[in-house]
Amino acid sequence: MLNGLHVLLYLSLIFNTNILNASIYDEDILNIFSKVLPRLVLMSSQKNDIKNKINICLLRDEIDERTALLLIERTNKYYPNGIKDYQINFIITSYANISECINTSASFLFNSNDANIKEALEFSHAHRILTISYDSKFLKDGVDISMFLGRKVTPYINAKSIRNKDIELNNTLLRISRIYNSDTK
Repeated sequence: MLNGLHVLLYLSLIFNTNILNASIYDEDILNIFSKVLPRLVLMSSQKNDIKNKINICLLRDEIDERTALLLIERTNKYYPNGIKDYQINFIITSYANISECINTSASFLFNSNDANIKEALEFSHAHRILTISYDSKFLKDGVDISMFLGRKVTPYINAKSIRNKDIELNNTLLRISRIYNSDTK
């Protein structure tokens, strides 16, 4: 009987990729990002380029499609009518189709391989797009903002990469954030 249970569990793991995919991203952290993504854009000089909607690009690998849709769903739940007279528009694309992000204020980077992250950062730098990553380890590669998970969850800002793009951040955001530098662990 125990062997039958093992086989059933093994088969359910193989055929239910939702279980595997859900373990990669923490739902509470995704929930935090769904609340702050539009606000981060509005707390930066990127808001000066917004006409009537905030365009945010979600860069992901194929396996992260459902997680990206979950992030959009939760953001729409918190901001059903947009934020401060701006609609929120998401563009979901793969790292291979990064050119679809060209007219966005920010790109949210789901975890991927080093080559994809590097290409996304080069593209974002060339087009002055604010980059926000799920994983703070990408700050060392040049991501602009992530989340610091300590006793409190606070924005984690790579001031050097933001400065290199000539993007300015609101003083309030800077005061509540942790500043990343290459010596930070």
